[in-house]
Amino acid sequence: MYFKSQKTVILIISILLLVFITPVYSSASNYDRTYAFYVQYGYRRFGHKLYVSVPPSLYDYYSSKTHRVSSEGGYSKFVTPNAVKSIAESIQNVTSNAPYSDEQFANAVLKLVHQISYVKSNAKYPVETIVDNSGDCDVLSYLAASIMKAGGLDVVLLHYKERNPTHMNVGVYLPYMPVYRKWWITPKGYEYNGKKYWVAECTSQADWTVGDQPSSLADAKPRIVSLENCEKSSPTHVSSSLDGPFSPSSISINVSPEPSNVEERARMLKISGSISPAFSGQRVVMYVTHEGTSSNTFETVFTDPFGNYSLTWNFTSTGTYYIRTSWSGVLDYAGSDSETLTVFVGFYQPLIEFEVPDYHWGAGPEYASARASAAAYIRFISQGVKEFLEINLSGDGVFLSGEFIILRSEKTITKSEQTITIPSHEQTYRIPGSRKTITITIPEQTITIPSYEQTTKNHLGFILRHNGGKNYSVSVRRLDDYDISQTTKKLDGNDTAFINASMGTTQNTWYKVVANMSKDEITAELYDNNGTLIKSVATRDDAISISEFGILMAYDKDTVIAFKNLKVETVDQPTQPVGDNLIPENRLEWRRGG
Repeated sequence: MYFKSQKTVILIISILLLVFITPVYSSASNYDRTYAFYVQYGYRRFGHKLYVSVPPSLYDYYSSKTHRVSSEGGYSKFVTPNAVKSIAESIQNVTSNAPYSDEQFANAVLKLVHQISYVKSNAKYPVETIVDNSGDCDVLSYLAASIMKAGGLDVVLLHYKERNPTHMNVGVYLPYMPVYRKWWITPKGYEYNGKKYWVAECTSQADWTVGDQPSSLADAKPRIVSLENCEKSSPTHVSSSLDGPFSPSSISINVSPEPSNVEERARMLKISGSISPAFSGQRVVMYVTHEGTSSNTFETVFTDPFGNYSLTWNFTSTGTYYIRTSWSGVLDYAGSDSETLTVFVGFYQPLIEFEVPDYHWGAGPEYASARASAAAYIRFISQGVKEFLEINLSGDGVFLSGEFIILRSEKTITKSEQTITIPSHEQTYRIPGSRKTITITIPEQTITIPSYEQTTKNHLGFILRHNGGKNYSVSVRRLDDYDISQTTKKLDGNDTAFINASMGTTQNTWYKVVANMSKDEITAELYDNNGTLIKSVATRDDAISISEFGILMAYDKDTVIAFKNLKVETVDQPTQPVGDNLIPENRLEWRRGG
């Protein structure tokens, strides 16, 4: 332990790449909604409750998709039957044996969407509508059409384009005139491809059933939009439970290195975990988002008999990636998301230096440029993101906690050769036994040299800084040699405290770090995976004199450092669980660097 400068907590790692679970206040909870509907048997109505749960990952997936529509036929892309199929299945559990089951199913769906607030909005996918719990006529129509189509009904969108303002509802094919309607109203329908599609109004102005047409649309003629090109699949689907709340579920995520070749750009990580309860054959989806793009790709794998899953992720581009896994639940268990892994990726090609003897180039200053050009040609510089994020907080102190593991990379090293070209140049020689000289021209030459790997100094710093008063900042950034040298110099001061976490830790073992900084107290503790305290430092009365406080770690470049459950919060206002769309007063403010 060292006591040495502005209150700063520094965690430094020399790494090949870094993986850690995004610092948030808590794992994001699902978005839960409850709806009511009824099924009619003669003159009797039987009420039911429908519980719906949406994992944040599914909402984020649809939020990241394009919402632009270039033609009227493009509306069909917002109809996503697979994403809401569990809702259709739950409703059909009680309507399939009822009289006129298709009509009752459609009416139950209308009853559901009528409970969503009518608010003027831009286009949304059905999952977004459920989460936001609001939308206008077209948005509600996309949701209703999606559930109806998931239940096997033949439906279309009815677009009243000539009306001002425009309007949209759903057309439902039934081979008969609707039965469950108001007796004094003649049901309204439109012919399309030899079938009669009955109007299904999705706004909540009245208790509309199939066949009911709002009076404001009495003289309007809609354009019929086919749903043949609607979305055919989705990564996962929402969870649905009939007449009973969900039982909770969970999904874990872990990361480990896979063998790779250091001379190739492709690198691999193994993403694994398990679901609880441990069901076999469940579809698990891994979402990968690359910062700076709108892409949100996914891969699928199925659980083994013990509920475990495993897949390999290959990446070749530098930048920041966000990875999480999700499953949709089963029976009365809601689906769930794992925590989010944040992966910072930089090049890890070796730094190669090769000195060409002067007799190849000439020793004079006129050859300096040629030598420098050759050196630049055969040197590979480690590249990556300089600053990953910056967070500003306000409070009476800062609390940091998180777990980390050191993963040894099982990479293979392939020996290679490097070819360089020495340009043509003149060389002057003195004739032996004479004062005369002779100048000859040495032609251009090509030589082959071996490629040797050398260790580069890649470091990462997690820095907590007191900026005066109640202002604190947290940044995560790659530290270059200059940064490291400045940090080392600070060890000679009298107002800095550091713990060297490199000693006493082993690879492939989880450790937990807890650090607290306030005007009255500065503490740091390092625990092993059994909860045993390994190292600690604490100071109270003279804490105000400690201007820099840190936990230092350094490891070889062929390692992977993984973090999870990383939290940063103000001491005086502990973080409360929040949804991804809510921002508490002291939420982390991200500024992602490039």
